[in-house]
Amino acid sequence: MTELTVQGLHKAFGPHPVLAGLDLTVPAGSLTAILGPSGSGKTTLLRVLAGFEQADAGTVRIGPWVVDGPGQHAYVPPEKRRIGYVPQEGSLFPHLTVAANVGFGLPPKSRRGPRIGELLEAVGLAGMGKRYPHQLSGGQQQRVALARALAIEPSLILLDEPFAALDAHLRASVRTDVQSVFRSAGTTAILVTHDQDEALSMADRVAVLRGGRIAQCAAPQDLYIRPADPQLAEFIGDANLLNGQLVAGGVRTIFGELQLAGGGELEPGQVTVLVRPEQLEVRERVNGHSESGVAGRVVACEYYGHDAVLRVQPGTAADPAAAFGVPEIIVRTAGGPMPAPGADVLVHARGPVLAWPAPDAARRAEP
Repeated sequence: MTELTVQGLHKAFGPHPVLAGLDLTVPAGSLTAILGPSGSGKTTLLRVLAGFEQADAGTVRIGPWVVDGPGQHAYVPPEKRRIGYVPQEGSLFPHLTVAANVGFGLPPKSRRGPRIGELLEAVGLAGMGKRYPHQLSGGQQQRVALARALAIEPSLILLDEPFAALDAHLRASVRTDVQSVFRSAGTTAILVTHDQDEALSMADRVAVLRGGRIAQCAAPQDLYIRPADPQLAEFIGDANLLNGQLVAGGVRTIFGELQLAGGGELEPGQVTVLVRPEQLEVRERVNGHSESGVAGRVVACEYYGHDAVLRVQPGTAADPAAAFGVPEIIVRTAGGPMPAPGADVLVHARGPVLAWPAPDAARRAEP
């Protein structure tokens, strides 16, 4: 098992910077997901790690060895880095059998031993060594690509959105299999993806790439519950970002006073408050009854079977000011009977909530 360390990495293409002083540590034997939108530099980072591109500045270490760094002799070519690479489409050789594809990077003697059969069994393809790629499903082809990457006993495996071309059901199945293989082999791996569900469900740690740097790297649960700033909160899942005012023992919002999650000290004043959709409860409003909660009207319902997402416009026709400048509230609720679009509802929040100083507080209405 080998640790990867990246320090101060810079890479530009002409006048366009892509990586701007990126720092990242991938612990030995872990699976780290690099998450970011299209164009954020995810694939560029992977290509620098693989050796397909040379860094403009900074250092890349695989274990104790510098494979890219300052000085003309610090760059190690890709074929000498002992890195397994799994591209998006698998890129199998169509004229070679499954066994020949898996053993392509091995010395000739090793191709005739038991290793190929063991690898195919590990990825769930036992007995398929004599087939050709066109005789396999998309998921099976990706498993072959994974076995080929593992065959050389790499120090590090890089996966460049390897499940993007698979349908949703097959993607979930192959992800589970790949995760199991990595756990068994103890391989250090990096998965590049723009799929948040994929990153959060597969990885030991998730690193969010933003502006050419790692904005935050943490365990999936920590990243979701304690994002470093409001922008990350919106990027990782759905988020309700509200204006709030610090009070003794908590924060005042349109939902009343809520408990603050533990963390750093906040200065008195206005704050931006994160309320996740699953922290909200919604029920239909009954005319003539005075109840607590934020009044609103359901404007959309996205039903997924196991749960649903309601989009609620705060305020009422009689009291539109009750919205406090919040255009929409997102509520995630368990599947089952739920208010239909157009229904008048009350929304309640459950704490604790996260908050940050609000630089744009003057542009938001106070609760």
